[in-house]
Amino acid sequence: MKVTVVGAGNVGATCANVIAHKELCNEVILLDIKEGTAEGKALDIWQTSPINLYDTRIKGCTNDYSATAGSDVVVITSGLPRKPGMSRDDLIATNAGIVRSVTENIVKFSPKAIIIVVSNPLDVMTYCAYLTAGIDSSKVFGMAGILDTARYRAFLAEALDTSPKDIQAVLMGGHGDTMVPLPRYTTVAGIPVTELIDATKLDAIVDRTKKGGGELLI
Repeated sequence: MKVTVVGAGNVGATCANVIAHKELCNEVILLDIKEGTAEGKALDIWQTSPINLYDTRIKGCTNDYSATAGSDVVVITSGLPRKPGMSRDDLIATNAGIVRSVTENIVKFSPKAIIIVVSNPLDVMTYCAYLTAGIDSSKVFGMAGILDTARYRAFLAEALDTSPKDIQAVLMGGHGDTMVPLPRYTTVAGIPVTELIDATKLDAIVDRTKKGGGELLI
């Protein structure tokens, strides 16, 4: 199995690192437009393999989509990141062009690949990739659902001083202010979260989840 990660910034490099460490595939291609960036990060990740005991091969390349040929999964992290004070929607015009270009190159060399979009604004960029790829919608995904749920569970675990592994939760809606965490379907070791935390504190956690991405900006 072959996985390509497009974009070797913080998100892309971390993604490639985790994929390699977990041995989710045989080969990882890390691609970026900045000369030497992907190559250096891929080499750094590969050199940890004897210590962390994995054998997934990882290769970095600069703007060479031929190296991605035959990928089973492609993760698109390309695009400008948000800066403090910016909303995800402020990135639409610029990042749509980037995602469109990346998707065109991906389907050229890997027409059967599953595409996972991480670029912001996530929902719009996922739809952009879907329209550009011209493939079945079941093969184009945005990662927001699992990210938003993870943030919600992490914040609850912190508030309740419990393991996030014990928390089950459901969120619906888009990535951002339109998301809808559902406390009535949230449990901690099978116990409804509404029985463990007061409504005001729970509302604050829901609001923090909606704005969670903003806390990561520097």
